[in-house]
Formats: sequence, C-alpha cells, structure tokens
Amino acid sequence: MLNFESLSLVEAEKGIAGGVAAARALGKAMAFAVADQSGAMITTVRMDGAHPRILRHSVRKAYTAAVMCRHTLAFKRDLEEREGALDQWGDSKLTTLPGGLVVEANGKYVGSVGAGGGGPDDEAVARAMVEAMGFVVSEDSRARR
Repeated sequence: MLNFESLSLVEAEKGIAGGVAAARALGKAMAFAVADQSGAMITTVRMDGAHPRILRHSVRKAYTAAVMCRHTLAFKRDLEEREGALDQWGDSKLTTLPGGLVVEANGKYVGSVGAGGGGPDDEAVARAMVEAMGFVVSEDSRARR
C-alpha cells in the first residue's frame, strides 16, 4: 500500500491568498498555482490585469517544483552544473523560471507553489505563499518523497 501526504485545498487557498496579498503590496497583477505532491494542480488564480500566459507560467513553475522535487532555481542550477537542457527531460511543461517552490512538512514533500508576473519579485511572492500556508521554505530544497 502506498501512503503519501499532500497539501489540502484549505492550505492551497491560504497560499493563494498570501500570494495575492503580496502581489497587491507590490502593486503587481500576478498569477498563482498550488500543486499536490505529484504536480497535479489543486488551485490556480490569475489576478485582474495579469496576462493569461502568466498563469501558464505559474502552473509550469508549480508543476516543475513538484515533479523535479526542488525549487525551479535549484533545478536550473543543477542543469547548468551538468550542462544539461530542459528538452532532455522530454517534458514540455518543465521550466527553470524563478518562482516555483516545493513545500515540505515534517521532512516530507507535500506539494509546491508557483508565482508569476512579478518579474524579479516572483521568488519572494512564492515564499509568501508557502509562509501563508504555515510552512517554512528550505533554502536548497531537494525534497523527499
């Protein structure tokens, strides 16, 4: 029997609310995604004024963090260190854009978030999402399944 833990809709909604609040404080129209431990979306939101492509980027960020078990910037660094490329993975949904973070609880991987549309603030807003759910963002996450 398989046993796993995942973010709930309640936690995902808290994350979205945290992202919206952070984006409003920055005066930016952004989009957000929260995924379960497998990369399936729990919920997504695009603020008024955010371009539809921003939501697609946010979804890709959350998906990548989930399936690669690491923050998108850590994934980017790992690719650069081994001189790899995204297309080697055979998954067009993967991205190395900043703003995709894994969520860990009690030493276990439980999901991920993605924030987009904030430019250099994407990573900080994604952190605000994780913190709004009551979790702490690890600095160099290679989450455990």
